[in-house]
Amino acid sequence: MSRVSAPHGLSCGVRVVLALLAASACGGDPEATPGVSAARRARLEVIRDVAGERGLTNGPLLAGIAESETHVAHCWSDATYACQGPDSPSCDGPVIAGSADGPCSAMAGGLGMFQFDAGTWSETRARYGDAILTIEGNTAQAVSFVIAQVIREVPGVTDDAAAIDWMNSVPLVADDPVMAQWAQLLACRYNGCCAASALCTERANGYRDHAIELDHALGAAFWR
Repeated sequence: MSRVSAPHGLSCGVRVVLALLAASACGGDPEATPGVSAARRARLEVIRDVAGERGLTNGPLLAGIAESETHVAHCWSDATYACQGPDSPSCDGPVIAGSADGPCSAMAGGLGMFQFDAGTWSETRARYGDAILTIEGNTAQAVSFVIAQVIREVPGVTDDAAAIDWMNSVPLVADDPVMAQWAQLLACRYNGCCAASALCTERANGYRDHAIELDHALGAAFWR
């Protein structure tokens, strides 16, 4: 997958998570918290609901990917430091496109919240269909992708149902070995960082920490 480059300084995702945590601690409404838009919450609801339609109730696992890849942005208007991708029905304008794979003029970055990347934008659309430009289609493809990777990587998991059961059992706890297995799987199969290196550990920890942060920030009532 491709990765969107964040601007310098504290990332927008970290700022939002901190704001959400503050709201939770004070008993406030995250939608009314300064710096947390209703649009961001709506995107997390899409992740939760699309995952839930496949039986994946552990939605923060998927949200942690979106946070790591794009800070849960799907439209370029929400992340203007990235490239302007093709127009999306979900955006009333361009979808977000990856800016870490060369100049925007090359049209070679990943597309959408989960940064699907099969080469150029046209090649990505040819592989996944134009639904990849919508927030629902992009999320649905992410669910299918992680199911396939769990089947590929986790011993004893041989079909979709078993993969979903396994993901639903992953504890949202930083030092849990099953969470570590999930995070390392993502770093390798989602981000291409498979080496035993500090960089790949950092990538894995990002997927882990963002999932846990979003779970705690929005709470069980939101996710489940």
